[in-house]
Amino acid sequence: MSDNLLIQALLITLVAFIGYMHCYWGSTMNNRPIVVAALVGLVLGKLEIGIMVGATLELIFLGAVPIGASNPPDSTSGAIIGTSFVILTGQEVGAAVALAVPVATLVLLFDNLQMMFVLTWATHLADKYAAEGDYKKVEWIARFAGIGNKVVLSLVVGIAFYLGVPVIEDVLALIPEFITRGMDVAAGILPAVGFAMLAKMIVTKELSPYLLAGFLLAAYLKIPVFGVALAGLVIAALGFFSDSKKQKEVYVDDNEF
Repeated sequence: MSDNLLIQALLITLVAFIGYMHCYWGSTMNNRPIVVAALVGLVLGKLEIGIMVGATLELIFLGAVPIGASNPPDSTSGAIIGTSFVILTGQEVGAAVALAVPVATLVLLFDNLQMMFVLTWATHLADKYAAEGDYKKVEWIARFAGIGNKVVLSLVVGIAFYLGVPVIEDVLALIPEFITRGMDVAAGILPAVGFAMLAKMIVTKELSPYLLAGFLLAAYLKIPVFGVALAGLVIAALGFFSDSKKQKEVYVDDNEF
């Protein structure tokens, strides 16, 4: 059992590292809850639950994006620990929400401390080598500090998982009951808010009929969401190939020359 837990903790640490390294490869979005929660579910043998929790937490952290010098709560750690808690204890998805937000906030504070002291020291060291014209050492400092920061955060998540459910439950017990209850209510409301935010960003006058058509298919014809998504895929494909055909038909009039 202990060896199995250690292996799981190492795999969870690897999942966290994959999530944190998203920005190193050009912001691949590996850090999003929908990705890391599914990977946690895969590690713990509950992929379906991982996807469900990840989808819910994705809506919770939908607006968690850095703006200027302001960093949002660390959604990666919150999603990993929240998903682990739900899978290991059999709790409802609302429990993941109640745990993910405070965990994400605590890890953010720890990450900010790293940025204030460790990464600042690395920056000054890189400035020193830059002044000396040693660009290779500047590059190595940037790589070492950047990857090292992600390794430390991943270890924090892995250790938190290894400490086990009792420690997580103790942390959860510190949260007042009215907050936990409020998180459960929010878990039911926030999906609608999340979809509204997405609709506000992507829906235009030209696309609004398709949104209405999808709603009518689901509400009145009782077609599952997956079926509506497939119908949308067909419509998108038809539009794409139609536009491609129009572009091929464009020609240049020789009389203009």
